[in-house]
Amino acid sequence: MRPIYEESRIPIQIRRLMVFDEICKLAKEQPDEIIHLSPYTQLSLGVMYLKDFKRFIAFGGVFEYAETQEEVIEQRIKVFPNDEPVRRALTVSLKQFTKPARTSLQLVWHWNNYVKNRMHAYVDYREEHFFKINDEIDWEYPPHKFHDRLVATARLPLWDDRDELIVDVYRDKKGQPRAERYSQFKIKAIRYSYVRLV
Repeated sequence: MRPIYEESRIPIQIRRLMVFDEICKLAKEQPDEIIHLSPYTQLSLGVMYLKDFKRFIAFGGVFEYAETQEEVIEQRIKVFPNDEPVRRALTVSLKQFTKPARTSLQLVWHWNNYVKNRMHAYVDYREEHFFKINDEIDWEYPPHKFHDRLVATARLPLWDDRDELIVDVYRDKKGQPRAERYSQFKIKAIRYSYVRLV
């Protein structure tokens, strides 16, 4: 059954509060650990309940772009396809988006202040902690265009749908699903599509 907070007829702020209410309950049951609503929110939303301070903190995903070998090492990418040198890489870093808050309502307030007017990009909810490298990025969307964008998961209504702020990785400007990303030459050259952080 489709969760109620995915219902687009409900105003986004109400849906956002419903999401935070639900995840805060889960976080309180497992204090001092980052809790995700489900696997598809791991890139975009996590909440931790600090038992000693009796406060909640929300974390969100931010794209980080590495262009040099040193930056790649800093991002802890250790598995490379075909042992080829990494020329560029796009990763996701989970960062604190809010100040400590006593209630889910305060948490949503802080979240709204952080994400307001910030550029973001939707990712497919089936992806987990995957990191794209080298030519695996669509030529229309080179990695540096994602740098410092917030990560939005399409199945969660955590973002306001303002077209000028959104980059949809999987759809073109007309909203149609993208064709195959790679030419036959690129497919032959790349054996692995994604690299996991180890």
